[in-house]
Amino acid sequence: MSMLQFVRHAGRYREMLSVLVTFGFREFFEDAKLDLLLDRSRRIFSRGPSEEVQRMGRPKRLRLALEELGPTFIKLGQVLSTRPDILPPEYVEEFKHLQDNVPAVDWADIKQQLIEDLGDLDDFFDSIDEEPMAAASMAQAHRAVLKDGGPIVLKVLRPGISRVVVNDLEILGDVAQWVAKHHTNLPFDPVSVVDEFQQAMSYELDLMHEARNIETFRRRLEDDPNTYFPEVHWSVTRNRVLGLEEIKGTQLSHWKDANLSEEERSKIVEIGAGSILRQVLDIGFFHADPHPGNMFWLADQRLCFIDCGMAGRVDSETVNELANLLYGVSSSNIDKVYEAFIALGNVREETISPRAVRRDLQDFMDQFTGVSFEKIQISAVLQAFSDGLRKHQIQCPGDIVLMIKALATIEGVGEDLDPNFDLLTFARPHLESLVKRQYSREAIWARLKNSSTRYIKLAESLPGRVSTILERFSRNDIRVSLDVEGIERLNRTVHHSSRQISYTLLISAMILASSVLVLADSRSEGHSILGWIGFIGFLFSFLMAAFVLLENFLRKKD
Repeated sequence: MSMLQFVRHAGRYREMLSVLVTFGFREFFEDAKLDLLLDRSRRIFSRGPSEEVQRMGRPKRLRLALEELGPTFIKLGQVLSTRPDILPPEYVEEFKHLQDNVPAVDWADIKQQLIEDLGDLDDFFDSIDEEPMAAASMAQAHRAVLKDGGPIVLKVLRPGISRVVVNDLEILGDVAQWVAKHHTNLPFDPVSVVDEFQQAMSYELDLMHEARNIETFRRRLEDDPNTYFPEVHWSVTRNRVLGLEEIKGTQLSHWKDANLSEEERSKIVEIGAGSILRQVLDIGFFHADPHPGNMFWLADQRLCFIDCGMAGRVDSETVNELANLLYGVSSSNIDKVYEAFIALGNVREETISPRAVRRDLQDFMDQFTGVSFEKIQISAVLQAFSDGLRKHQIQCPGDIVLMIKALATIEGVGEDLDPNFDLLTFARPHLESLVKRQYSREAIWARLKNSSTRYIKLAESLPGRVSTILERFSRNDIRVSLDVEGIERLNRTVHHSSRQISYTLLISAMILASSVLVLADSRSEGHSILGWIGFIGFLFSFLMAAFVLLENFLRKKD
């Protein structure tokens, strides 16, 4: 990290260090040598965790520390709760309880920001409720009435939150690079994880992104009479404020208080599961966080999805491989499951042990041997997929993570509302259709046409390429570039060794020459300048030797 950046964030570093040490994570800073960055770390380390904190498990302590550190770290924990390929199950489960309910921002500050974004509020609204209907760490919501009399909800980013998040993201980036340098045996790349998180946070800080997602869902699912997405009021939507139709209905997180009938609950589950499956398997654009707090059951028997900031995209190949994975498990086809595992994980086979992967997949599939299709859970299959990636130190692609999260979440919602609901059985006809579709005559013919087109283009360009190669041969202008793995490290090692040899020879020569000069001076009458030159030579040789030793020591530390 740059010294200027470190000085700018020194106060936040000190706060982070204090919070994590308070919750019993001082060993992390010591192992990563982060304690050396702050001159006050010794005083902070002397406090340590309380007895109550010491009795907690590490997952809970880390969850509480993230909540203490504020919105950026709360969101980081929430994102990591969707990454079973990175974190062990106990941390994933604990991070699902992260809370970001915080005191509301004063209306005067919210109003000032609205004026900055929209101008004169009287031009847009008849009234705005100064008391927020909900407040979270990133934004809060206020009811309002537009000039035309329509009631809406204004979702407003907390003033100053962008600056806080950007500063924290810079710190996280620096810490990730530091950790990657000092912990090379991690099963994931901390730098790439933080990069992915930074992209997710950029969407959180841009409410226009959520508005565009909502419009995409409304357009692509407009033919579905059972689902609904709120209307976006673009006239009052900016990067920091989002105007939405106010949804009135039963929030599924409160379904028990609403006394929904068993028939209604079964219908809700079928509509919700059917919509998510269609979004994932047919459209390729899906709501990535369909938990009960983000769904409303409307009076006209439709299911409404809200909070569309987190959405995922998958291509047709990914969908087909997901179908192969689930269908392969249900039919005990190890080859199909292995192929889907490699494709979904975007794995190069030369980087893994195929025999070990097959053995682990077979161990998992044996759990379902003789088990009816109805008793296999999608979440269990996808969890095993994530565990397999983590065990073999393979980082799961981001789109696959969101897809797993969406399917597992909607399955959990279904089981909560209707204990008899089984997502895999519900999805089986669609999965079978997808698998069969891959090997239908139409699909095979389409693939043949695509391949033929590529071969024709290759045949058309081949003569020109061969002619170019022959022409270069005739001019003796052929160059071969090889990218040998590890060659850069070998080059650095050879360069370092040759430099050390040069230093050693130079130091030896200077010591020998200085010895001759000192000896000549000792045999002469009185003291001459030769003795001083010899002394300076000895001193310079000593300093060079110390520099060489220090350089070797630092190189070993790296």
